[in-house]
Amino acid sequence: MYSLIYVSTVADGADEASVDAISKVAAKNNSLAGVTGMLAYNGQHFMQLLEGRRDVIDELIETIARDTRHRDMAIIRREDKTSRECPDWSMRIFVVPRAKAGSAQELTESLPEEFRPETKMLFTSFGSMVRDNSGELE
Repeated sequence: MYSLIYVSTVADGADEASVDAISKVAAKNNSLAGVTGMLAYNGQHFMQLLEGRRDVIDELIETIARDTRHRDMAIIRREDKTSRECPDWSMRIFVVPRAKAGSAQELTESLPEEFRPETKMLFTSFGSMVRDNSGELE
């Protein structure tokens, strides 16, 4: 089992509807490829966890890197593991409220029980980036 987490900046023009469409296509394709994971979106950035066979994840991340709906991708973790952290999700999306106190707690409570503490910390940190209405970090 191979696991990868990346973050990226959302391209101009992306909104919750387009992100929802991305996740639906990803869920279908991932299910066929034996990939599980989740995508978090906070209005300006993505954070995604992908799990599966190394060759499948490597091919998938190359495809994702070419996608023009985001830019500035940075892989923040790659590792071999013995089990999945999202065993039941071919792709689940979490939209983090853009200007709502408590966003990190809401996201954390929604994460799978199988998440390791360090994975929970990464996604909780991502969820805690509260933004004002202009999209700027507070």
